Amino acid sequence: MAELTRKEVIKLIAVIGQPSQGVRLTGVDLSGLDLSRLNFKHADLAQADLSGANLQHALLSYAHLEQVNLSNADLTHADLRHAHLSDAILRNAKLVEAQLQEANFERADLELAELYKADLTQARLLTANLRGADLRRAKLVRARLASATMGGADVQWADFQGAELNDANLDLIVADYANFDGAFLMRASLQEADLRHAQLREANLTEALLMRIDLSDAQCNRATFRAANLTGATLINTDLSRAVLREALLSEGALLHATLAETTLPDGMRV
Repeated sequence: MAELTRKEVIKLIAVIGQPSQGVRLTGVDLSGLDLSRLNFKHADLAQADLSGANLQHALLSYAHLEQVNLSNADLTHADLRHAHLSDAILRNAKLVEAQLQEANFERADLELAELYKADLTQARLLTANLRGADLRRAKLVRARLASATMGGADVQWADFQGAELNDANLDLIVADYANFDGAFLMRASLQEADLRHAQLREANLTEALLMRIDLSDAQCNRATFRAANLTGATLINTDLSRAVLREALLSEGALLHATLAETTLPDGMRV
């Protein structure tokens, strides 16, 4: 199908209520339009301007949205499974309870985006910008977030089981009750992060920067903190049973109130 103009899209919606599946809208200005519940499955919307558009409940699975501008757009309950969003701009976008499984957000800008209860299972977010994003109760199981920037994001109750967060910046995140079981956080930075009551069972935090992190009441059994910097960390009631702390940096007395059982200490001794 030939590419459509903004006027043609508006006319199609007015006349038949729906553009054709797989429509080509590359680079078209659709900003501010009401496109809710429309079917854009497999559509080519690369480089289109959808800023401020209403895309609630829209079907965008497998759509090409590379370099698209979705800033301030409302994608509540939208279906973007397997969508291609590399280099997309989604600043302040609303993606509440959106279906984003296996979507590609590489290098995408999601700063301050609302992703409450969004499903990002196995999504690709390599080097994505998620500063200040709302990811409360979001599902990021086995998501790929290597080198992503998430400083100040709210990830309370979020599920990162098996997620890849190597080299990611998670400084100052609020992650109360978040689940990082089996997650990969090698060389990640979580300075001054709030992980009270979080789950990090069997997580790999080798060489991670964890200065002044709060892990009070966190479940870190069998986690690996090899050569991690935990200077100034709060470890009150932290379960470190069977955890590996070999070569880790810890403030004096940091482990006094933690649970230690078969734990490998920084000097290699096991208690």
